[in-house]
Amino acid sequence: MPFESEVILLFIGGVCIVSLLELVIGCALLKGEKGTRRCWIGHVASMTIAMVFLIRCIFGSRLGIDVTRAYGGTSPWNSVNIGLFGVCWAISAGFLLAMLGSKTKKS
Repeated sequence: MPFESEVILLFIGGVCIVSLLELVIGCALLKGEKGTRRCWIGHVASMTIAMVFLIRCIFGSRLGIDVTRAYGGTSPWNSVNIGLFGVCWAISAGFLLAMLGSKTKKS
C-alpha cells in the first residue's frame, strides 16, 4: 500500500506520544488507587504492543522488516500480525473493563 514517506514517522511518533500521554495522565488521575492503576498500565502496555503489530503489518516492508522470503509471501506474515494485533487489543479491552469494574464496585 503506497504512503508518503512522512506518514510512517508521523504514525509511529503519534502512537508513541499518545501512549505516553495516556500513561502519564491516567496514572496521575489514578494516583491513590493501586489496583486500578495497574489495570490502566496493563491497558496502555497491551494497546501499545498491539500497535506495534499493526505497524509491522502496514509498514513492515518499508521499515526493512522483510520476512517474506523465509515464509513464502507477505500474506501469511500479515495474517499473523493482524491476529496478534487482535489478541493484544482484546487484552487491552479486558484491562480497561477490569479497571471500570473496580471503579464501579467502590462507589
